[in-house]
Amino acid sequence: MLIDFHCDTILTAYREGRSLGARSSCGHLDLPRMQEAGVKIQFFALFPGISPYLSPLKQVLILGDYFWEQYAENKKEMEVITSHQSLLDVLNSKKVGAFLTVEGGEVLEGDLRMLRILHRMGVRSLCLTWNNRNEIADGIAEARTGGGLTNFGREVVKEMNDLGMLIDVSHLAEKGFWDVLELSEAPVIASHSNARVVWDHPRNLSDDQIKGIAEKRGLIGLNFVADFVGPQGSTLDQLLKHIDHICDLVGDDYIGFGSDFDGTDYLLSGIKDVRSYTEVISALYQRNYKERTIRKILGENCLRLLQELVS
Repeated sequence: MLIDFHCDTILTAYREGRSLGARSSCGHLDLPRMQEAGVKIQFFALFPGISPYLSPLKQVLILGDYFWEQYAENKKEMEVITSHQSLLDVLNSKKVGAFLTVEGGEVLEGDLRMLRILHRMGVRSLCLTWNNRNEIADGIAEARTGGGLTNFGREVVKEMNDLGMLIDVSHLAEKGFWDVLELSEAPVIASHSNARVVWDHPRNLSDDQIKGIAEKRGLIGLNFVADFVGPQGSTLDQLLKHIDHICDLVGDDYIGFGSDFDGTDYLLSGIKDVRSYTEVISALYQRNYKERTIRKILGENCLRLLQELVS
């Protein structure tokens, strides 16, 4: 069973006018390719990248409507996970599970009601910031200011805990990261972040942050964006160094994959689309990882968290 914590496919499919149910030569994934790759649950992010002339909230609502249109067209192949029962339905069927998320808390426009509306729309996770500052906190591009969670941001964290939503700290500046870990009563995820010790990039996590997520019983989803993995021309071996490091640091219970498929034109060398997970799995075996650890990394760690948090 394979679970992927993050992709931007809804935005790219909407732009290209393609169906998730049709095999395509465009983009990095669709339902046929996901099934071929063995992806059982995919986190689909709604990222407001349609147009700079539309508000982030309007863009997310448009993309959310598109997502539900796609679900209506592909009910035989896909199930949206919004509850513990729907999670069980996915696990006990041949369907692919879709877990809906939003990337960037600016969509809330400083109003908790927007969070509750998104929850009613099926959204079950929120990445609190993208790279920039919003009403919740500073993103990683604003890290020099040292800004953490705002008062509104603290309300958002508490409300997400109450709603049973997964808090995503990818893209969040470090002060806000620690504010979230201190405040949240539930585990958090970094849905698409790598290890900074292995490759020193601002989007990657320090060892202390990795330890903090593990102590919170959360998860880190390693992504396949070339810039975040290693120097130009890096191969799967470089990605495995991130896995080695995190497993050595905190064990194998807190790691998975958040590919960032369709969120970049520059994937790690050797990764072409979702079907490349076959090569990733083979590389883990060649690295002499035990089958139990491989199963955890591919999906069991994430499934544990979903079973705990999705009510």
